[in-house]
Amino acid sequence: MYRPLSEIPLPTGAQFINDVVQINSSIQDNVRNIKRSLTTSIFLGANSDSAAPAVDLEDVVVSISAPAESVCFSRRAVLLETTENKRHLEIWIGNVLEVSKEVTEPHGSFYSDEFFSSLSFSPAEFAFMYVAEANEPEHASEKFKFTPPLGETFGGKRRPTIFIFRWDTSILPCQTSLARVSPILPEDHPVLFGQPVFSPLDNSTIYATGYEYTRDGRLLGPKWCNNRPSGIWEIKLPSAPDQKDDTTLGLLKCVSHKLTPSDLSCRSPRIYDDAACGTAKLFWLSSASGGPHAGTFSMHFQNLGASQATSEVLVDTVWECRESDGFPGLYLDSNLPTSPFLARDGKPFLVFSSNWGSRTTVVLVSTVDGTVKDLTPDSDGKLFSWTVLATDGVARFVCSRSAPTIPHQIVLGQMDAVGAVSWRVIYTPYLLPSVQAALSSLTYSVISIPNRGKTQTVVVRQSHPEDSAPPCLQFIHGGPHGATTTAFSPNTVFLALDGYVVSQPNYSGSIGFGEKSVRALLGNCGYLDVQDCIATVRHLVSLGIAAQDKGKQFVMGGSHGGFLTAHLIGQFPDVFSAAVIRNPVIFTDTFSSDIPDWYFNEWNIEYPIYSSPQGFPNNADKNHALPPRRTPAKSQEIFASAPIAYVDAVTTHVLLHLGGSDLRVTPAQGLEYYHALKGNARNQRPEQEIEMHWFEKEGHSLDGVEASRIVWETSRDWLNRHRT
Repeated sequence: MYRPLSEIPLPTGAQFINDVVQINSSIQDNVRNIKRSLTTSIFLGANSDSAAPAVDLEDVVVSISAPAESVCFSRRAVLLETTENKRHLEIWIGNVLEVSKEVTEPHGSFYSDEFFSSLSFSPAEFAFMYVAEANEPEHASEKFKFTPPLGETFGGKRRPTIFIFRWDTSILPCQTSLARVSPILPEDHPVLFGQPVFSPLDNSTIYATGYEYTRDGRLLGPKWCNNRPSGIWEIKLPSAPDQKDDTTLGLLKCVSHKLTPSDLSCRSPRIYDDAACGTAKLFWLSSASGGPHAGTFSMHFQNLGASQATSEVLVDTVWECRESDGFPGLYLDSNLPTSPFLARDGKPFLVFSSNWGSRTTVVLVSTVDGTVKDLTPDSDGKLFSWTVLATDGVARFVCSRSAPTIPHQIVLGQMDAVGAVSWRVIYTPYLLPSVQAALSSLTYSVISIPNRGKTQTVVVRQSHPEDSAPPCLQFIHGGPHGATTTAFSPNTVFLALDGYVVSQPNYSGSIGFGEKSVRALLGNCGYLDVQDCIATVRHLVSLGIAAQDKGKQFVMGGSHGGFLTAHLIGQFPDVFSAAVIRNPVIFTDTFSSDIPDWYFNEWNIEYPIYSSPQGFPNNADKNHALPPRRTPAKSQEIFASAPIAYVDAVTTHVLLHLGGSDLRVTPAQGLEYYHALKGNARNQRPEQEIEMHWFEKEGHSLDGVEASRIVWETSRDWLNRHRT
């Protein structure tokens, strides 16, 4: 059952092109052992909708259409990378290829991630902006100079760079040029720019997110981390690039300055253009620099074009869930949608999805006064989790929604003049009859754990289990400041269909419950989160959902979820019969990780993270403190909160999965844990089984197609071996 479940398409993005919605999706192809990207065009009709067959994007890395009103026909930019490592940039207008350029030599791979990538058309001229890896320096003295990599999931990339492509079709042959954006900064203060967008008010201004190094020259990994030294920058383009001739790569030396303060980590610049009034507003997300890696966002804005404009807070950080409606604050997956704006009664709104307890919901924010409204329909109590994919900029927006037993559907929302939203499902994925029947045999619920603060667990199980006391599996999320939602998960369904009551606890520190709940875990790692998880086990037993018998209780998790799994089997060795652990944190050390600050912040040890001050480089840089080096005394003090402190008590059967290329949690941690368990078992408990799988080329997520299949199928087999 794993293969058909894992091959159900996962929507990743969308665009409106007049009355057509293009949905991009990702699927795992287990036969070819690759991940594939598909696009599906859905034609919106007055009475019914229709979908064209999905098209495999093959060599397409990323693409985007210009706003429909900017040209008579929709213009589209496509970035391609072939199997021969050739890179191409294409501009289409309608069904005609307007211009094409090979860009293999000017730069390296395109960026398509959520932290640096951006595709942006200039509103007033034939120009297109994107981000790619700059070529390595040619001179030997510079080539081997150390440049920190970007960390986990970036595959050794180090030099994200903004490029601007211009073309002129008024003459034949079409004239093209490519230039690299190079903001002028002090030599000792490099900034890596990404997420660039053109200003709609002139042809010479762009706004971008700038990521900075720490004082000791580190580049902290941005993946899954919202607290990096980063800010929103204004970059002024020169009238022409430094360029020898039309065939060479031009250089745009730009005056730039930072719009945001040093104590906020800012990202995701989005611009609302009120063309009728000739005004525009820049919006972005902020979170506190340092502290928990993921927490509550605030939202800020600045009027563009106004003299001496200053930023203002639109939605502030929420510490306690709001009493009136339970609003917990903003918790976005990473960024605002590429097109997040709606307009009603001449007033703009932002619409996006955000964690709200153990779900993701559709949130509407007024750009006038910051009022936040939950638009999520009741959906007959099905507890859907929603993701906003795109808007048409006026009244329509498209979402994906799913539930633990319902794969992702595409839903169109339409707002009327008074703010009421009508909904209709415009696309449902085809499911094999066997998959439909299997999913209909499951049920799910969200259960609050008494006397444990905001702790909840999402439970998926069979409606009519054959076993009167089915085995219960605690499936613990990582982060620790992540969350499990009611979104469809093939892995969860896969285990539930095998007869397990799958419990997914959102323990203290999980996002979606207010900033106070997030920060409650700081200084309490290895204690508060562990107690929340064991309380979840006991509460499910008290409800009769699970049994506390041999062969009935199991636990699994990865990263911080692996940290908690190792803690639970060490602190409560008689509870769990078997455990599965993926890339776990075992020691509280800071070495060989792209996020060394994690090992300080989660234990409430100050690790100051600041970016450059507002107005930099015109304003002098503040002399912020260097990141600390943890002392042996402090390491000894927190040793008791590391799973390795309990390894000698573990009697559970343990299976480990480790990625040999993990940059987030060095595989040496799991490897040492394996050897410690193996030695104890051989010397003291010969009946205890300890096994490990090693995936040499896999990173922290173990999400390669083959690796993922092996991880989940061997996990199921391991648990089944030890259940009764």
